[in-house]
Amino acid sequence: MARKKRGATEDYSEKIAFLKRLTSAFGPSSFEDDVRALFREEVKGYADRVTTCGLGSIIAAKKGTADSPKIMVAGHMDEVGFMVRGITSNGYIKFNPIGGWWGHVALGQKVVIRTREGKEIIGVIGAKAPHVLSPEERKKVMDLDKMFIDVGSYNDYNAPEKLGIRIGDPIVPLSEFYELGDGKMLMAKAWDDRIGVAVAIDVLKELHGKSHPNTVFAVGTVQEEVGLRGAGTSANEVNPDVAFAIDVTIAADTP
Repeated sequence: MARKKRGATEDYSEKIAFLKRLTSAFGPSSFEDDVRALFREEVKGYADRVTTCGLGSIIAAKKGTADSPKIMVAGHMDEVGFMVRGITSNGYIKFNPIGGWWGHVALGQKVVIRTREGKEIIGVIGAKAPHVLSPEERKKVMDLDKMFIDVGSYNDYNAPEKLGIRIGDPIVPLSEFYELGDGKMLMAKAWDDRIGVAVAIDVLKELHGKSHPNTVFAVGTVQEEVGLRGAGTSANEVNPDVAFAIDVTIAADTP
C-alpha cells in the first residue's frame, strides 16, 4: 500500500503527535540515534535521497528543476543531558553535564539513564537537604558536582551495577509532553532544538508535488550542545549556497 502523501494538508493532530514523538525521543549530544531514526522515517516519500555525514547528522535532499542554488534548512537533533561519571559506595550516581545546565534547573529533575543494553532506569536528581546547608550555601546556585541521582538503591538492593548502569551511560530529563490550555501551547523537553528539526522536515513536506528552481536539503545535525559540531560537518557535506539554521531563543514575554 502506498504511503499517504500529507504535505501541506497534513492534519494538525498528526503534527502534534509527531512533535510528541520527536520531543520525547532520547537524544543527548552524541546519542542522537532515536531522533535520527524518526527523521529518516518522517521524510520517506518526500526526499529524493537521505544520507548521513561522518559525524552522524542526517541530510534529506529534494531536487527541484535545478541543482542549484542549494538551500540548506537545519535544526539540531541533540538535547542537553548528563553522563554517568561514577557510582558511590552506597549506590548514588554522580554525573557530568552534557551541554549547559544551571544548578537551579537540574535539582529535582526526574531523569532516565539508558544502559548499554538499552534498558532505561528512572531516577531523580538530589542533593544535601537545605535544612543542613549553611546560610552562605543557601544563597548560592548549587554546583552539579554536589548533586547525585537516586535510582532507589539501598545497600545491595537495586544496586546500580546490578541494574546495568555503567560509567559513560547517557542521561536525559524525564519530562512529559502536555498540551496546555486550549491545546495551542505545548510543553515538553528538548524543544531546543526538536522544533527546528520539525521545521526542516516540514519544509520538505510543503514542497511535495511543487516545482522549485533549486535543491533543498533538510538537515538534522548532531552535537550542537557541545560545540556546534554537526553543523560544521553537515554544511561541509552539503556546501550550500544559502543556509538557514533553525533554533530557539530566550523568551522575552516572561516576568
